[in-house]
Amino acid sequence: MGRILLLFIATIVLSIYSMTAFWIGINDLTTIQSIKRLPLLFSPASFVYLFTFVLYASLFVYVWQAYQNRQTIFVTTRLQALLFVLACLLQIAFFYIWHQDHYIAAFILLMLQLLSLFGLHMTYPFHREYISLRIPIAMWLGWNLFFFLIVISYLTIYYEWHGFGLSNALWVVILLTAGAATALHLRYHHFDRIIPSIFILGYVGIAVANGFTELFVSTAALFLCGVMVVGILFMEKKKKTAEGS
Repeated sequence: MGRILLLFIATIVLSIYSMTAFWIGINDLTTIQSIKRLPLLFSPASFVYLFTFVLYASLFVYVWQAYQNRQTIFVTTRLQALLFVLACLLQIAFFYIWHQDHYIAAFILLMLQLLSLFGLHMTYPFHREYISLRIPIAMWLGWNLFFFLIVISYLTIYYEWHGFGLSNALWVVILLTAGAATALHLRYHHFDRIIPSIFILGYVGIAVANGFTELFVSTAALFLCGVMVVGILFMEKKKKTAEGS
C-alpha cells in the first residue's frame, strides 16, 4: 500500500507542477509561451498541448489500476514504483530549470527522464493482460519523446547553430523523420501503437502551425503522418508471446 500512496503523491505533485508550467506559468511565463518566443518550425499549433490534460488524467488511471492490482500478479513492483517516481521528479526538475533559462541543464534532465520512462515501459511484458497498464506509460513516453524534439529544435535556434550550412527547414524535416523512425521502431520492436499515434497528433499540429508559409515542412509532416498510420495498421512483428498494445 505504501507504493500506491507514493505513486499517488508523485502523480499529484507532477500534474500540478507540470500543468502550472504549461498553462498558468512559472516566472510569469508558460512553457508554451517560452517555446513560442523563438521562430521554431518544429513547434505544433496550441491545440496539441491540450493533450497534456489527457496525459495526466491517464496517469491517475495508472495509479488507480495499481491500487486495484495491489494483491494480484499485476502488482506494481519496487522497480516500477522507483522508475515512476524518478520520472516524476526529473520532469518537475526539468520544468523548474527550463523556466530559469538553464536550457542545457534542462535538456540533460529531460534525457534522463526519457531513460527512466523507457525503463519503466520495458518492465511491462508484451502480453495482452498488461496493455491497460502499459498505455498510460506509453502515452507519457510518447509525449515526452515528441516534446524532446521540440526542445532540440529550440536549442538549435537559441544557440544559433548553423546546421552545417543546411537550411532550417531541411533540418526540421530531418528531425521529423528521426522522430517518425523512432516511433515506428517502438511500434515494430515493442508492439506499441500509442507512441506513433501521439507523434501523428504532434505532426498534424506542426503542419497546421506552418501551413503554407513553410510548405516543405508541412508536407513532410503530413507525409510522415501517413507513413505512421500505415505502420500502426500494418506493421507487425511476428511474436509468440507478445501481444500488441
